[in-house]
Amino acid sequence: MRKIVFILFAALLAGCAGTSSRQSELALHDLGHFAGARPATGLPIAVAIATIEVRANSWLAGPEMRYRLAYADSSRRHAYAHSRWAAPPAELLERFLQRRILFGQPESAGPGCRLQLHLDEIEQRFATPQSSQIVLEVRASLLPLRGDVPLSRRALLIQQDTPTADAQGGVAATREAVQALADELAQWLDALARERPQVITLCKEKQ
Repeated sequence: MRKIVFILFAALLAGCAGTSSRQSELALHDLGHFAGARPATGLPIAVAIATIEVRANSWLAGPEMRYRLAYADSSRRHAYAHSRWAAPPAELLERFLQRRILFGQPESAGPGCRLQLHLDEIEQRFATPQSSQIVLEVRASLLPLRGDVPLSRRALLIQQDTPTADAQGGVAATREAVQALADELAQWLDALARERPQVITLCKEKQ
């Protein structure tokens, strides 16, 4: 009886050790340190932004790092087994843009408008087993501080080649892709302010 108990106990310890080993193999990634990020092109932004919100499609609700083998089965989505985002992509992207855009504005910018983004896609897409790119698709809307009628809308597609065709390469390319997204958003808002100056007035007025 004692021998059986000892065997069961040893098996339990082995199972725990195996679980711990598997958990230690899981790598969590984010979008990097803001201190190392380059300034967004076009900042400071002429259109005052009060809040930034990023929503996402339901299949992007979790922290999985997604990829697609376009050369083999273009309709199938995969997830890396040992690599995850530290939070759902929309949450990481929202925090990144808040630091890049919202916190980079002068204090005299005014009450501001709302910048709302919908994340349609973010995945690593393999054209061949040796080459891939990050595909980032976003729909952006500039909204008044109160109300849901957009002042302007813009669809953005960012494609960034990965330095290596693996999870690490996907992370590196995603960081570059969100930097490029911040640049394009800044350029869009600055162009909007020049072409439609009434938007500046609406964003600076108390609503």
